[in-house]
Amino acid sequence: MGRHRTMIRLTSIHLENFKNTESGTVSLSSWTPGKPLGGSDIVGLYGQNGSGKTSVIQALSILKKALTGNSLQNEIADCVSRTTGESTLSFEGVLFSKEKDAEGLFSYSLTICVDDGAPKIRGEKLAYKDYSAKKPVLKTLFEYEREEDGSPFLVSPKTAWGPLLRIDDICKMQVLVTERVADGACSSLLFSTEFLDVLSKLANAGDKGLSKKALESRDRVAEPLMRVAGRLFLFGHTGLAIASAAQQAEGMANHLHISTHEGEFGIFADNGFDVNLLKPTLLTEENYAVLKRTISSIAPVMEALVPGLELGVRELEKQLDDDGRLGIRAELVCTRGKVTIPLRCESEGIKKLVSILVLLVDVYAKPGACVAIDEFDSGVFEFLLGEILQVLQDHGKGQLVFTAHNLRPLEIVDKGSLIFTTANPKNRYVPFKGSRESNNLRSQYLRAINLGGQSEVVYEPTNKFAIDSAFFEAGMAAKEGANG
Repeated sequence: MGRHRTMIRLTSIHLENFKNTESGTVSLSSWTPGKPLGGSDIVGLYGQNGSGKTSVIQALSILKKALTGNSLQNEIADCVSRTTGESTLSFEGVLFSKEKDAEGLFSYSLTICVDDGAPKIRGEKLAYKDYSAKKPVLKTLFEYEREEDGSPFLVSPKTAWGPLLRIDDICKMQVLVTERVADGACSSLLFSTEFLDVLSKLANAGDKGLSKKALESRDRVAEPLMRVAGRLFLFGHTGLAIASAAQQAEGMANHLHISTHEGEFGIFADNGFDVNLLKPTLLTEENYAVLKRTISSIAPVMEALVPGLELGVRELEKQLDDDGRLGIRAELVCTRGKVTIPLRCESEGIKKLVSILVLLVDVYAKPGACVAIDEFDSGVFEFLLGEILQVLQDHGKGQLVFTAHNLRPLEIVDKGSLIFTTANPKNRYVPFKGSRESNNLRSQYLRAINLGGQSEVVYEPTNKFAIDSAFFEAGMAAKEGANG
């Protein structure tokens, strides 16, 4: 299956009872049915602190973990609504051909809960609308829900999966075993490699000995499910990349994660390796070569972003690692004119750009790339942030979802690509209403914060006198404590 087969564009995400969001939908693409895939989709999320911006990035991170068959346990432990006890995340997207023509629309959802203090995946559902069908309709291909009372595990639609699982008793047993393993690991059943292997056997089962219902189920459910799930599995590995705030915080602590598509990391979307900036890092000879090629590829872009700055790798010495293999101790450096300093001595913004630059290049060059960056503006000069977004919007090919506090992008990004959080947990995300291309959205947003005028309140009011009083009381308490 070639890489072009992972040409997927996410079109929307819906959160239900996720963290502090009771309900919220975010449109992620300007694509419209009947049209080929166009250029880039840049979506910015804005709003006050704690209003749900990062929730969208976390939901996309959960999607990536689910699609790649990894455990979600750490991701979802604190995300499930304490009120309802379960959350549902729903994603829609479109599969495109190599020619960028739409083949079909998928809808994937998963329900997560907390059971006896442990996070669990309660159910999954994947539906697909095949645009090549005479009458395209969104059809459920796979669905299950685990019951709290320990009822037997069942897959829907039953009219299809009953005959399918009777094709091969071994396959049926594998599905049951895989379900138990996925439940214990808090990982997706649908996108586990074991289930995909079973699905491949069912989809490719020969006609001999199959009942009429089994043949129909194979062609109507198993084959399209294998095709769609397989492509989503690849998309999770090779197209979807997440740069979380936690990852960036590690960079500020001088433990930099550098994304790369070189060497053993190959085509994976956000794989890479960690470089300790506090001291020279001992790398294998292979990884040292990967690091040099990666830095060499992004160095010209870095110099364009920060004129006069030359990014490089300095080899210090060769030595054996703890396993007796020959390694190279090296460090990342920046050169300005005749002065070269370690990267650790540069600003946090420079370190951040180095860590995510490969991902931004993907958004620029690859239609199948989907990159989500939390707090994109952190440490980045606002004018430079606007320049980057302008280039990606005008000439990029992929998809970028970001959160920010800096309002400069409001003057750059297409107004239809900006989503604002609200104070209403039942309608957490809204586009900005009543804005024309000639208007300054930054000014309009600040006006809406102060005066309102939108369909939803976009800022929970604060009171500077209350803030002043709170600081005063805290200061007095601290003073009294210091005086004993």
